[in-house]
Amino acid sequence: MDKFRVNKSAERVVDLLVLLSKSESPLTLNEICKELGLPKSSAFELVQTLVYKGFIELDDARLKTYRLGLGIFETGMAYVSNLGVPHLARPVLQELNRQTGSTVFLGIEDKGKVVYLDKAESYSVMRPTAKLGSRRYIHTTGLGKSLLAAMSDNRVTYLLGDGDLPARTAFSKTTLPDLLQDLHAIRERGYSIDDREDNLEMYCIASAIYDQWNQPVAAISVASMYSGMNEEREQMIVKLVKDAALKLSNQLGYRGERLYTNLAD
Repeated sequence: MDKFRVNKSAERVVDLLVLLSKSESPLTLNEICKELGLPKSSAFELVQTLVYKGFIELDDARLKTYRLGLGIFETGMAYVSNLGVPHLARPVLQELNRQTGSTVFLGIEDKGKVVYLDKAESYSVMRPTAKLGSRRYIHTTGLGKSLLAAMSDNRVTYLLGDGDLPARTAFSKTTLPDLLQDLHAIRERGYSIDDREDNLEMYCIASAIYDQWNQPVAAISVASMYSGMNEEREQMIVKLVKDAALKLSNQLGYRGERLYTNLAD
């Protein structure tokens, strides 16, 4: 901190906003004073200024409790929007690639297909052939199935129809009931598996990434050689993928503590 010239008033503003963001319930002026060690007169002026600017709201006029206001949400969402998911995910992809030695992909759903947005492969021994911007079947890939599992069964049926599904390999799910059964399992365990369903040489583990409205906006996957997969390696990758997906989701405003919490149809 020696290199920064800290303005005390600005520091108090930040401390107050952080305090309210971490509190499980609205706070009174006295509680704010106690937590931040501020005199009541200083805290009152600080709170009133932030109320005027829309960053704090009066939660209960009778109890005189305060909570974060809409201004904070708007500012935070502007930050996220300016970054964009690919920019936000890039260092996470690179770290996953370094940790696993496998290619890591970022993808989204578009018109019933999965689209590859980014990948990290510097440390990969074998590099899958999926090109950025390419489209694959959403029901055969780890990325795609992790996104489908974050949707309702009705939404999946709307996207794919109720007829037979095209196959990429002999391991592909080719009927809607089989796919829905697989999606239910994905929701229960918190990640998807593409076990040679899109490529006979590949074994992929993936999970969806959610935004502040608990909607799936992207997915992240680790693609490994099937021949090199074993139980210990699989569990290592599962943990890393789930942690990475949850970290990115939290950065996008998702407040859940685990993935795939909504199992309703």
